[in-house]
Amino acid sequence: MIPLLAALPLSFAFATALLLPLHRKNLAKYLFLTGAFVPWGVFLLGGEGSEIVGGWTRMGGIEVAVGVYSRWFILAELLLFSIAALYSVVYFRGKVKPFVLLLLIHTGLLGAFISRDLFNYYIYMEVVSVSTFSLVAFPGSSEAKKAAYKYLMLSMISSYFFVFAVGLLYLKTGYLNLYLMSQVVTQSKEVAAAIAIAFTSLLLKAGIFPLHSWLPDANSAAPTPVVILSGITVNVPLYGMLLLSTYLPLSVQFKAALTSIAFISMFAGVGMALLQRDAKRLLAYSTVSQMGYALIGIGTGNPLGAVYYSFAHSIIKGGLFLSVGSLSDARGSRRLDALSYRGDVLIAVSVIALSLAIGGVSPFVSALGKAEILQGLTWGRWLVYLAGVGTLAAFAKLNYWLSRGVGVRVGGVYRLLSIIPTLLVMGFGLYLYRAFQPFDAVTVGAGILTFALLRLSGLTDRGIGFELPVGRDVSINAALYALFLLLLLHVL
Repeated sequence: MIPLLAALPLSFAFATALLLPLHRKNLAKYLFLTGAFVPWGVFLLGGEGSEIVGGWTRMGGIEVAVGVYSRWFILAELLLFSIAALYSVVYFRGKVKPFVLLLLIHTGLLGAFISRDLFNYYIYMEVVSVSTFSLVAFPGSSEAKKAAYKYLMLSMISSYFFVFAVGLLYLKTGYLNLYLMSQVVTQSKEVAAAIAIAFTSLLLKAGIFPLHSWLPDANSAAPTPVVILSGITVNVPLYGMLLLSTYLPLSVQFKAALTSIAFISMFAGVGMALLQRDAKRLLAYSTVSQMGYALIGIGTGNPLGAVYYSFAHSIIKGGLFLSVGSLSDARGSRRLDALSYRGDVLIAVSVIALSLAIGGVSPFVSALGKAEILQGLTWGRWLVYLAGVGTLAAFAKLNYWLSRGVGVRVGGVYRLLSIIPTLLVMGFGLYLYRAFQPFDAVTVGAGILTFALLRLSGLTDRGIGFELPVGRDVSINAALYALFLLLLLHVL
């Protein structure tokens, strides 16, 4: 039954595509919504477990599973895609191709999260990437095409190296199935090199600093329904790192390097978010920072912390992109000084609540993720709190600008959908954590004070960013990827 999680949306993607030659475009939204929601039945009825597709043995077949970690990724995907699907039906009214591509993303996300062998995981990850490239370019503007091209080229580079790493592991173990691989793998230079190459590729796809440059461009240029899913698409490479760290031997030095990279990404992302004038780029750079938190869980051998934090982040970031994207689409601008949620209670409540949630404030479910991350740390806990203050300062900036100016009318469906992520992160927080940390009030106050001081200094109004020719931009980032890979190989 587990394979149906990916097979059903894939079938509906093909069925929706066939409506074009059949001239039945009017049926597209119904097939799309059915394909979006039908995996819920499989997830709720199937429960946890593993199976080999076609009844083969594990050695010769394809293993899929829903486990203690993957179920949270799957649940986040189903929740977020359901919201994005309802948003898309209105946003892409009268179009068919976006529905097909979104269902392919749905297929790839669910397929990646149930995979238990590296090759099929790679295939599903690429289904997500290729479909996302197309949707990023869908608006047809010069900015969108450049962002899609940059994302495509850098993702292809990382994909080629990831396949190379998988080949090395297959050469040394004789298996692609991760469980079988873990039974025979031994420490060697080839295995260590394969792990370093695979992790470097996944770090790029996850938007970890300094391999993040594609992410702000893609998130700011993509249509709002696509960028709502950005919080879950970056979880695919994170899940890959979780699988590798669970089944393969990681050296102490390598884990320490991952933790250090995580802290750097946390602060770099926050710093760049504080300097943005573009609302969507501010949210995108926040993702660079937030993925650092999840990476700490991988680096410290605390997978549950990574799972809970990434679960919370995906819903929170999806909700923020939904609300801010709705304002941006209605206004026709992404500039912070052009946007406002004044006069729209639902959008305002959503943005304010999710701004607190992304800072790890209780009782939101992100507080549980942060608590789990802190529990696994043996050093640097104060850095997590400091990064949290920076995050709250960045979102104090967002709310400062959105609370000013003249509000804009947002469609009723978008307004209603905007409150759902807020209710979800609050509900899961109360159910799973049930704790209120008084120290959070100090953290929030420190974040607001930090923004106020930075604004008085004029630093947050200067903006940042310069545009290179896209070919040169890709070349520079490809060289950076190579240098980063050499650094990880040196650590080993």
